[in-house]
Amino acid sequence: MHVLLTGGSGFIGGHVARALTADGHELRVLLRRTSDTRFIDDLAFEPVIGDLREPASLHAACRGVDVVVHAAAVLRAVDTRDFMLANREGTAALADAAARSGVERFIYISSIAAQGPAPSPTPEPPDTQTHPVSAYGRSKEAGEQALLQRRGRMQIAILRPPMVYGPRDTGLQAFFWMAKRGLSVRLGEGKNLVDAIYGPDLAEAIAALLRSTPRQLARYHVCDTGGPYDWNQLLATLGEAAERRLWIPTLAPAMFHGLARASELWATVTQSEPTLDRARVVEMRQPAWICDPTSLIDDTGWRPQTGLLEGMRLTMAWYRKHGWV
Repeated sequence: MHVLLTGGSGFIGGHVARALTADGHELRVLLRRTSDTRFIDDLAFEPVIGDLREPASLHAACRGVDVVVHAAAVLRAVDTRDFMLANREGTAALADAAARSGVERFIYISSIAAQGPAPSPTPEPPDTQTHPVSAYGRSKEAGEQALLQRRGRMQIAILRPPMVYGPRDTGLQAFFWMAKRGLSVRLGEGKNLVDAIYGPDLAEAIAALLRSTPRQLARYHVCDTGGPYDWNQLLATLGEAAERRLWIPTLAPAMFHGLARASELWATVTQSEPTLDRARVVEMRQPAWICDPTSLIDDTGWRPQTGLLEGMRLTMAWYRKHGWV
C-alpha cells in the first residue's frame, strides 16, 4: 500500500516508518523543512514537505495514497493552546485533506490520556466514554473527535497507547540518565498503576493493522501484556536495566508542580519543549493508566514481543551507545 506517515522523524513515527518499510509499503513521509531525518535516512521513503498548520500542503501530501498514519503530536507544551493547535487543529486539517483526497484508511495514534484514567485497577474498554484530565489528554481527545467529524468514507482506527518508551525517546530520557547515576525520584508512595509499550512493538501493531481486514471504525488499546505496573515496579526494573541500586527519594506533588513550572519557564526562555510540564504532573498523580489490548490482538493477531525489563535494557543500551545518558 501507499502510506503517508506524519511524525516520521520523531520517536514513535521513526519506529513506525521502519516497520512499514520492512513490510514493503510505499512510504511517503510528511516533513517540515527543519525536520531531522537522521534516524530514518537509511530507509526507502518519499519525503514531502508540509506542515499540519498549512492545509494546502496536506492536500498535496495525501494525493494518491491509500492510508494515512498520523503519528505527529505535541506531547509537552508551556501553553495549553499549543496542544490544541497541533493535536486538534492539525488532526482536523489532515483528516479533511485525507477525506477529500480519497484516502481509504486513517490510523490515528492517540493516547490513553484521551480516554482518561481508570477509576479502578480494572481497565475500561476502548469504547468507554472519554474523560481526559489533562490539557494534553483533552487535546488528543479533541483530535479524535475532529477526525471522526471529517472521516467521510475512510475506515478509521484509533490507537490509545499508554506510556511509550524505547530508543530515541526524549520523554523518559531523564529517568534513564538519572538511573545510570544511581538516582531516581518518586511521586508519593509509588502505588499508581501504569501500563507500558516498547516503541518498536507499538510500530509493529501499526503494521499488523495494515495487514488485517479493517473495521469501519475501531478504537484500540495497545500495551505489553506484563502490566499493569506500579511506579515502584517501574523504578526497580529501571534500576535492573541500569545495573544500579537506585536511591529513590519521595517528592510531594507540590514539588513536582514546582519542577514543571521551572521546566516550562526554561522552555519559554530557550524557545524549546519543556522536559516536564504541568499536564504530565496531573497525569502522574492519577491512580491508574491501564489498558486492555485484547480487541487489537483479536483483530490483527499482533502480540507484543518485548517485556518491560528487556525493553528497558535495550533502551538503556541505545542511550549509552549514542551518548544520551
